[in-house]
Amino acid sequence: MKKSFDKFVKIYTEVLCAFGCVFYLSFCVCVLIQIISRNLLPSAPSWTEEAARYTFIYMVAFGCGVAVLKDEFVFVEFLKDTLEARGLHKLNKVIRLLVTLAMLVLSAFILFRSVPGIAFLKFRMVSTAMQIPMQYIYFSQILLFGFLCISLIMRIIQMLCSFNDTAPEKAEWELEMEEVKREVG
Repeated sequence: MKKSFDKFVKIYTEVLCAFGCVFYLSFCVCVLIQIISRNLLPSAPSWTEEAARYTFIYMVAFGCGVAVLKDEFVFVEFLKDTLEARGLHKLNKVIRLLVTLAMLVLSAFILFRSVPGIAFLKFRMVSTAMQIPMQYIYFSQILLFGFLCISLIMRIIQMLCSFNDTAPEKAEWELEMEEVKREVG
C-alpha cells in the first residue's frame, strides 16, 4: 500500500511540476517580450506586464504543493539541528508534524473562506490591460490552497508512515550525495 501511495504522490508531484513549468515558461516569454519591445520598439505592449503577473501567480499556486511534498519549505534549522544533536529525533518529528497540521488547518480555513467570494461574484470585473474576467485570476487562490491542502495531507501521511523510524529524515539531496559517495568510493 505504501508503494502505491508513493507512486501516487510522485505522479501528483510531476503533474504539479509540469503545470508550474508551463506557467514559468509563460512568465519568461511575457518578460522577454516586454524587454525586447521596450528596447527595440517605439512602445511596449501593455498586456505583457499583466500577463507576467498572472502567470507568476499561477506558477506559485502549483509550486507550493510541490514544495510541501519535497519538504522544501523554510523551517527553523537551528531548532532541528539542536534537537537532532541531542538525540531527540522523535521530538523533532512531532514538532514538524504539528507545524504541518497547523499549516493544513490554516490552508483549509482560507480555502473554504475564499470559495464563496470567488464563485458568487455579484458583478463582472475584468483586468485592465487584457480584459480577462477576474474570476480566472482569483481562481488561482482556490488552486493554491486546494493543492496546498492536498499536499499537506499527503505530507502528513508520509510523516506518520515514517514516524517509527529511529533515524532522522534525510533530505533528497543528502540521499543523492550518499549514493554518489558510494559510487565514487
